Amino acid sequence: MQKSLRVFGFLSIGFGSIAALLCLFPLGIFFAVFAGFLGMLSSTVYIFVGSRYQIDSKKLTPGLIGIALSSIPIVLIVIANFTHH
Repeated sequence: MQKSLRVFGFLSIGFGSIAALLCLFPLGIFFAVFAGFLGMLSSTVYIFVGSRYQIDSKKLTPGLIGIALSSIPIVLIVIANFTHH
């Protein structure tokens, strides 16, 4: 269980980082949302498995970092939507 949790931690940070980096390019926002979705999915699995089996008790886990990075494209879309109106 520890190894699968570690894999999901790496996946969530990896997809979140890709989503955050793709936001830097104007046409990359579509792919950033897709990578953010995959990051959110793997972060959710990480948090669920970690809390279900009480494996990780730290305050700042890779799942939380992955969620924060994966939400950047959506936050940028919302900010851009509100500033244009």
